[in-house]
Amino acid sequence: MIAVERHGPVRAVPVSNEKVATLQPIVDQLVDKSAHLMSDKHRSYLHIGQQFSTHSHVNHSQREYSRGEVHCNTAESFSSLFERARIGVFHFLSANHLSRYLNEFSFRWENRVPVKKRTKSGKSKIKMEPIPIVNMLFLLIMRCSGSHLRRTKNWGIQDVAFAKP
Repeated sequence: MIAVERHGPVRAVPVSNEKVATLQPIVDQLVDKSAHLMSDKHRSYLHIGQQFSTHSHVNHSQREYSRGEVHCNTAESFSSLFERARIGVFHFLSANHLSRYLNEFSFRWENRVPVKKRTKSGKSKIKMEPIPIVNMLFLLIMRCSGSHLRRTKNWGIQDVAFAKP
């Protein structure tokens, strides 16, 4: 499931199914009840959306992908980026480590800058480009400070945080 704020952070969480009972606790944790929730017309989101101040949706089955400011294209853009990486780079994503892959792409998504470009027809367009790699590495090192990974006896990966004094 992907929760993204326009021009803001993204939170992506692996889910086992698309039932309300599975999605509700995640949405409650990630999204403020005063937010304007925008989604597609999936049954679960229609039910969950009743608990928000406003909920708008688009109906993909009727080829409706946006209606004014209402769309879920931002979340679909993140999903597309992740899917292209799965096909082109990773080829296989282990369910055990899916949250790690999602966290990596959330980090990449949040560390982009808008750049104005001109199309061939001369129109102005804003394209999101990654921040310079040196800056990205600096941010990554700062976020990793105080934690490390350890191998288990079966050569799996185990998160271990440094103990606070």
